[in-house]
Amino acid sequence: MAAVSIIVTTYNIEQYVEQCLASVAAQTLSEIEVLVVDDGSSDSTPAKIEAFCAKDPRFVPVLLGENSPGGVATAANAGLDRATAPWVGFVDGDDFVEPTMFQQLVEAATANDTDLAMCQYMEIDDATGERKNPADAHRWADLDRDVYRLDVENRKAFLRFISVPWRKLYRRDLIEDNKIRFPVGDYFYEDNPFHWFTILSADSIALVPAVLCYHRMGRSGQTMSTADARLFQIFRHHDTIYAWLTERRLLDAYETSLIGWVISQLEWIGRRTPLKLQRELFDILVPIFAHYTTDTVDKALREGHKGVAAHRLSLAVAKREYGTFARALSSRPDTTNPVVTAVYHLRHAGPRHTAVLTGRYLRNRLERFRSGRMVRGLTGVARSGGRSARMDVMFGLTVLQHQLIDLRQQLTDVQDHLDRIEARLDSPGMAEAAGEVHQAGTDRSGT
Repeated sequence: MAAVSIIVTTYNIEQYVEQCLASVAAQTLSEIEVLVVDDGSSDSTPAKIEAFCAKDPRFVPVLLGENSPGGVATAANAGLDRATAPWVGFVDGDDFVEPTMFQQLVEAATANDTDLAMCQYMEIDDATGERKNPADAHRWADLDRDVYRLDVENRKAFLRFISVPWRKLYRRDLIEDNKIRFPVGDYFYEDNPFHWFTILSADSIALVPAVLCYHRMGRSGQTMSTADARLFQIFRHHDTIYAWLTERRLLDAYETSLIGWVISQLEWIGRRTPLKLQRELFDILVPIFAHYTTDTVDKALREGHKGVAAHRLSLAVAKREYGTFARALSSRPDTTNPVVTAVYHLRHAGPRHTAVLTGRYLRNRLERFRSGRMVRGLTGVARSGGRSARMDVMFGLTVLQHQLIDLRQQLTDVQDHLDRIEARLDSPGMAEAAGEVHQAGTDRSGT
């Protein structure tokens, strides 16, 4: 009997699939069952799968007749339905693995009687062949044991890892007893709910701190190469996970982790969102954030050690302030110039909402004066604070009389300044510092 069922998912990857299957066939753990599930490829991938499987009886071709709306979720579930071994693992059809990968994972899991095992991986640039660590590689530095019993805090820690299933090994009873499958729908990133379901259902996890698999990045057709509204589909998984937590009475324990996950997706997707789609993104996020109090959002930000930009974006959504959101999303710098502030709100929120924000701003300033928090002494609003008081007046006048003021040159100057900032943000160094791009879930099999 096979020790592990390895599910390989494929779709239109004819130039990669043979390398992938060869790396699986070379496993030092020979007692394997390999289910190669193709999601209706239109190229020569199915033919190559059949030819390879014909040479190795451990390999079973599962060729779906047509490409499914559920994409890789349908293919992965088809493999789970056919798996017979006590352990289950996954491999992307365009990736490849070390010969000892599944032997090390199975030995770690069985020796420690855990439900899961996890190893490290590296990314490979498809164009250059360059290898690099994934965005969550630094999280391994916080792990000082080979085995973790999964209490609430440990589960929260592992939920923060990138959700990909192909670096993990799963006890098949865990999956079947908890009726866990990849959610099927017209969206991407199905590995995110699967990651949540398995981490929260498992009692323990064994770690193998070695790079045992290699994930191809930058390949044409990958979801992560997408830079349009399709990226927003990841947020649909919030409701799936939220309902799952609610049904199992786990929401109270993990609600900050869930809204923290949403915020992490917002961070990297926001950087890729063009101006014309910012409102659409905002409208998708508002009903999600409506599930949580502002205090819960703030707690999630602190738990995730999020920076200033994430705070501004998240609290703007929570308070339904689109002007503030658009300004933060566009990497607008902090400014003490009230004219620039007014311009942004007028452009993104309109005069009515800007007037509301103006009133709120002036009331807050007045409260600061009344409570004595201002550093400068108070000798009357007109004289206290000098430049600050004059700026408050400028802000209000800009809003109330914006139709009478020619702001065209100011807008041009502001845009030039922002273009320079955004150019710096797009530089290679800043792109690398952008962090956990794949927290959202990395594309599998090109679907």
